[in-house]
Amino acid sequence: MPSTIYRLSGKASYYIVATLIILAWVLIGLKIRVSAGEAEVVEVYSAIHVHDSGLLWLVNQDNPLPSEYTPSNLVSHNGIFLQAPAHTAYNQMLAGMKADGIMGLQLASAYRPYEYQRNLFTVRVSELVAEGHSPDPAAILAAETLQPPGASEHQTGLALDVTVTGDLTLSFGETLAGIWLAENAHRFGFIIRYPYAKTEITQITYEPWHLRYVGLPHAVIIRDNNLTLEEYAGFISKAGAYIVWAEPHASRAYYLVIHSNTRPESLPNEVIAISSDRAGEGAGYIITLRGVYTTY
Repeated sequence: MPSTIYRLSGKASYYIVATLIILAWVLIGLKIRVSAGEAEVVEVYSAIHVHDSGLLWLVNQDNPLPSEYTPSNLVSHNGIFLQAPAHTAYNQMLAGMKADGIMGLQLASAYRPYEYQRNLFTVRVSELVAEGHSPDPAAILAAETLQPPGASEHQTGLALDVTVTGDLTLSFGETLAGIWLAENAHRFGFIIRYPYAKTEITQITYEPWHLRYVGLPHAVIIRDNNLTLEEYAGFISKAGAYIVWAEPHASRAYYLVIHSNTRPESLPNEVIAISSDRAGEGAGYIITLRGVYTTY
């Protein structure tokens, strides 16, 4: 089970602050003079971590995915497909719920191909037209609860719809499972993607059943600061860097999260993940490092 993560307090030591400054300096692309041996190490790690995990892609109507996009690491959960990291975390979360005596959570939907989403959206628009709406207003109204093709997170394989009754309704948020997820999903790398009172930002009404896997420590930062994924990259960029403790009772390990408008030319060996904040042009990068604080 993932460990609880805490934000570093304002009493950070000189050593943590110094480490933060040095790592940030590297990541924003400034040239630091290093020996030939150190340069070779950085080059090796840069090659290892160049792959964009996509976990933090912002996908919505303003940032659609191309129709041909399909995740390369989809795995099946009782016939429903999702990306492998999300699948592992989902099973860990189910175990956590069971340990707390909560059973019955079901995976209703995860990965949806572009064409599947297009069919869903077309059907919904047709239903609204049949109810008396004109086509264009019907499409706008449909998009309040169902994303158009390309704008759906389900195409990433990282979005999950969960239920205990088989239906996706607001009442899910009032069930034991819904309450538990609102309080604990972040510990496993999931966020409630369309939270209450954030519709103006997400442009999607409250959906307590819709989870998005963003991984750790990002889910914890998002929840602790009452953010949406739309706000996350800007929050990290404005903060300059964000530090959270990992496994506080077992070690002095910490995560450092930094946003960069361009992909760094080289990455230090502490980097454990790099993801653009959206797919396609105009993307920035969210870099996640993990280190261990030591005293001297």
